[in-house]
Amino acid sequence: MPPAVRPALFPASPVRLDALPPPPRPAAATAEKEEPPRRARTHTPAELYELGLTSAAMGFHRSALERLREATSSAPGHARAWRKLAELLRLAGEDRAAAEAVAAADRIGNDDGKAWPKAAGERSPAKIDKAERKLREVLADVPEGREMTLLRNRLFRDPTDVVAMRLLALYEWRADDVITAQKLLERALDLSPGYTRARYDYANLLKDRRNYVQAAAEAERLRAANPHNREYRLILVDCLVQIGKYDEAIDLFEMIIKDEPGNAVAWRSYGNTLRFLGRRDESLKAYRRSLALAPAYGDAYWGLADLKGAYLTDEDVAAMRVHLAGTALDHSGRWHMAYALGHALERRADFAGSFAAYEDGARAFRAEVANTSKAHDPEASAERVRRLRAVFTAETFAARAGEKPGNKPDPAAADTPIFVVGMPRAGSTLLEQILASHSLVEGTRELPVMGDIIRELTLSRCIVTPTAYPECVLDLTPDELAALGARFIKNAGVWRQTGRPYFIDKRPWNWLDIGLIHLILPHAKIIDIRRAPMAAGFAMFKQLLPTDAAFSYDLGEIGRYYTGYVGMMEHYHEVLPGRVHFVQYERLVEDTETEIRRLLDYCGLPFEEGCLRFWETDRAVVTPSAEQVRRPIFREALEQWRNFEPWLGPLKEALGGLGAA
Repeated sequence: MPPAVRPALFPASPVRLDALPPPPRPAAATAEKEEPPRRARTHTPAELYELGLTSAAMGFHRSALERLREATSSAPGHARAWRKLAELLRLAGEDRAAAEAVAAADRIGNDDGKAWPKAAGERSPAKIDKAERKLREVLADVPEGREMTLLRNRLFRDPTDVVAMRLLALYEWRADDVITAQKLLERALDLSPGYTRARYDYANLLKDRRNYVQAAAEAERLRAANPHNREYRLILVDCLVQIGKYDEAIDLFEMIIKDEPGNAVAWRSYGNTLRFLGRRDESLKAYRRSLALAPAYGDAYWGLADLKGAYLTDEDVAAMRVHLAGTALDHSGRWHMAYALGHALERRADFAGSFAAYEDGARAFRAEVANTSKAHDPEASAERVRRLRAVFTAETFAARAGEKPGNKPDPAAADTPIFVVGMPRAGSTLLEQILASHSLVEGTRELPVMGDIIRELTLSRCIVTPTAYPECVLDLTPDELAALGARFIKNAGVWRQTGRPYFIDKRPWNWLDIGLIHLILPHAKIIDIRRAPMAAGFAMFKQLLPTDAAFSYDLGEIGRYYTGYVGMMEHYHEVLPGRVHFVQYERLVEDTETEIRRLLDYCGLPFEEGCLRFWETDRAVVTPSAEQVRRPIFREALEQWRNFEPWLGPLKEALGGLGAA
């Protein structure tokens, strides 16, 4: 899906409601912030507790730790304070003290409300509206760049000011610190569950971070209170699509369109969902309806292009050229339309014009994400690979080989995940469709679960280091590793629809973390599918990809990223021999049955004829390859990149020796 734009500050809709973006990587702002000045004032234990919670939500963890230590020292009978203290002690690496704090909370039990009542910031909607208006007026007079300081100081004075929390969360979100933004909104809603605008922001932020299950729950709560609110329904329907509740999504889309027949965004999103379900003709009509309502809507043109057929007419090509020659399109509209034009011209064998359009779209994307955490950072990417290789060594795995978790039942024994890893556009959706055609295998999607685990490990010592992963893995016990594996199985269950014993996670970026996957899910199957480097590189460049793949909008960066991927996979093949099954895409195309039999043997699955006729399997496919996998394998695409070879010099050069493969 296309990437999101950053939210404006205090808009009616904090993010583009039609976008389904990936979560940005943890920003540097999630590290420990500079401590605020200590004010000479005596606080009650209850005030210290609330100040500790709000300080932690703002990212001032050391200050929060100090306040909670004071609170538990002066009022040791409050279990909630001990548990929050334990959480912060773990972030500081003080595990023994954290265990002692947990023990203190356990001794008290769950009746800690007697110590002091929970603070409440609940106010009527009218009072919250008034407070927001006043605070915005104050912020309007603050010098640019000082707004966050004012809001933080306000919260240090009044740690239950939910309006200041919400506005600070929006500033943090705009600054790409989505983790702090989320914690502030959670804190505000804990104090004021009826704060509707904060809940709306929270639902959008969860969706932005791909926590679609929780975002759907929040959106449903909002919609229950206001059933016809268009923004609430659009958030909810996006989330329903992402969690695989397609029937509910279609019903809701049809309600939205009936109530708002002139909503071009809804028609375009409806078209996307119909495409995922293989309902091509209906999808085409929805995209056309969207364009009739908004003739310069780049996303709708891209929807037509992504149907992977001759659906863009000569009239469309002429219209797109007129729009792209003007100045009315924003970056997002330009890159969507430019890529659609590129596809249309490629079908017409105008390869020079097609490449120019792709290049124009890539420039627009890079301009949109420049100076944000969504931009590709090649140095950070290379450093991440270096650290992973240093941690996940043959010695690490040899030392762990004899370690077993305690005498507990293995919750993962009945569920075997199949990880399909590799670069985007390398054939992973085809491989998933083949496997999902087996009676024992469930196809899901690119699951966010492993990414969530990695993020939590990364921030698990954020008071002392902003990036604890992967080195922190070396300190995990067998029981802790097993618990992470069990958590993966449990959280993946949210995305599953059947009780089949195998299920697929085709999140491409899991190739980075094969070492952790091996340690927490030793029974999992891992398949690396790889396409010839030049073909793979150009296939990424000409496809709109989410910001996980921000590198794919520059030919040189594609080549460098691809070589890093190949090097990392060679490392894993060396330190975990036989653990990862390798599939060459070209061999899968040329000798399909042999490769499918090898694949099923590796997975421990009996051969089934249905896997050879994978295109007959009726399932939703939420990837750019949704249309291709509903057809038999065609060989014509293997060498399509050669039509563009005159312009692919930067890719070939960056690939080095791989560019000749």
